[in-house]
Amino acid sequence: MEFEKVLKMRQSVRKYQDRPLSDEQIGKLLEAANRAPVGSNLYRDIHLTVVRDQEVLLKLCEAAWKRFADRKKLEEIEGDMDFRKEDREKKMNLFYGASVVIFISHREQTVQPGIEYSNVASIANQIQLAATDMGLGSCYMWGALESMRMLPELDHTELLGVPEGFHPLLGVAAGYPAEELSEHEIRHKPVPVNYVG
Repeated sequence: MEFEKVLKMRQSVRKYQDRPLSDEQIGKLLEAANRAPVGSNLYRDIHLTVVRDQEVLLKLCEAAWKRFADRKKLEEIEGDMDFRKEDREKKMNLFYGASVVIFISHREQTVQPGIEYSNVASIANQIQLAATDMGLGSCYMWGALESMRMLPELDHTELLGVPEGFHPLLGVAAGYPAEELSEHEIRHKPVPVNYVG
């Protein structure tokens, strides 16, 4: 697919077919992750976890379900997204039934604190673009991880088998979208820009 078309077709997909990805497809997503630019070449400080087990993903949702039971907090989190009321009021699969979620973990940084967020975002973006190029849907996964950090009693990140010293910061769900991807226009107001020089 041409790169400009990939950019126009990339979108956050929140509904997937019950259809697994092949090992080859997952391999291409992981290859894209390994081609991402990473600050100071810190690839040794990154770990990827591929989860296909839906029971594990549902267990990772528990903290978010508890947190989202607070309607006011949920409205703040939703922002401009248009979740249906019935979806908000049930314990929905926060990974949207995607056949695979790739969690990106990073070792905590003391020399360059904060670079881990840049690195993880770069990798996640590469995975999403590769998914789009294959006609797959994808979506950033943040809420469940954030909720587990906020509610340690419901923190099930040990299920991810992340090596000691690493912390899962972001996930990318991927799978066959329920509706075929199509080109779309930018729906939000353009991000403000200023020029210097």
